[in-house]
Amino acid sequence: MTEDAAATPSTEESAEVKDMLERLTKIKKKKKKKPQVDDTSSKVATNGLADQPAEESTNGANGYSYKLLLDRMYAQLTENNPDLINKKRAVLRPPEVMRVGTSKILWANFPEICNMMKRDPEHVFRFFLAELGTTGSIDASGRFTIKGKYVPKYIESLLKKYIAEYVTCSMCRGVQTNLVRDNVSRMYFMHCASCGATKTVTAIKAGYHATGRGERKAARANA
Repeated sequence: MTEDAAATPSTEESAEVKDMLERLTKIKKKKKKKPQVDDTSSKVATNGLADQPAEESTNGANGYSYKLLLDRMYAQLTENNPDLINKKRAVLRPPEVMRVGTSKILWANFPEICNMMKRDPEHVFRFFLAELGTTGSIDASGRFTIKGKYVPKYIESLLKKYIAEYVTCSMCRGVQTNLVRDNVSRMYFMHCASCGATKTVTAIKAGYHATGRGERKAARANA
């Protein structure tokens, strides 16, 4: 009887362990499984455009390819606006400045430069007098006489400044422009014949005027 009594608890414990293991396996099986994605629908969604030919994917609503439309646009630009494609570089001769006496200089090719810029000589004349702060005159042949001692390089630098402000278009950097004055507002407008842009230009303002000895003496006498 002692041996039977000792064997009974061991069989009961083994049954309980077996029952516990079965319950654990059932809990593992009840875990939620990840939803399966339909492979056929994903393949259709991702490979729908990839299966198409490259030419069809670039076509627009009317069936024209992007390259065809781009070539057509450039062809029309070249035909309708040749100046934008093949720009001719404007070459302007430097000003020919020479000394006249001891206190004056003569700009010999002044009318030629104004004609090449397509600007009124009177407008260029007023710009230089305002920048130099001096006096001058235009003779019968159109040459510009300026009172003062100025080197040709300085006159050339002022000419470049005039071209940048009153000749060159700020949009396309072209020089095929016209300067027109509005009679109502008395403002100058620059119209570009190449790109069609229009802008107002700054008014010519009088700069520094260096007074001579005679002018200072006359001012003291009048005071």
